[in-house]
Amino acid sequence: MRNEHFSKFKEFLDSGTRKAQIIQITLCILAVASLPTLVFIAASMGNAVQVFKQFENSKRFSKRQVQNSFTHLHHQKLIEYVCDKDGKTIIKITKKGKARLRAFAIDLIEIRKPKKWDKKWRLMLFDIPMRFTKGREALRYHLKKLNFFQFQKSAWIYPYPCEDEIIFIADFFGIGKYVEILTVEDILKDDKLKKHFTLQ
Repeated sequence: MRNEHFSKFKEFLDSGTRKAQIIQITLCILAVASLPTLVFIAASMGNAVQVFKQFENSKRFSKRQVQNSFTHLHHQKLIEYVCDKDGKTIIKITKKGKARLRAFAIDLIEIRKPKKWDKKWRLMLFDIPMRFTKGREALRYHLKKLNFFQFQKSAWIYPYPCEDEIIFIADFFGIGKYVEILTVEDILKDDKLKKHFTLQ
């Protein structure tokens, strides 16, 4: 799993504008060490310096560029410098930085497809109050982006395990408690579903 996540980060590193790449990748590097609960970040990966070694062979960014990115993150209040009990200065991600990271992680979300389909459907249902209209629309946007099939207005279907990813997205928008995901073995008329997902 670790190599897969770093592969995604490295792929992002080689795309878009240079400034956006290095700022966001540095934020993710810091988060790997401090936010092990995130869906897309493996736990127990050591400190930020150790994690950064995964990228040290990249020729795209110099040490000065990396240092500048930390300075920018600090100015944006995404990280902070604090002293530990031994008097050492350490870098911690702020609450604002955590929110930025989660938004970035959501943009990278992909649901892994197993080699063999287990013949089960994941039925996602939600009943979101009107006061969370923005959250509901954001959830729908990501469901479409992930290629979910809209079964009914508030019912979406996917053939592979996706609970962690969807709850992660829903929680980010503050609507997690209004979302339910069921595993269904049989759907009476599933021809359109199989065609949509290219399943036998």
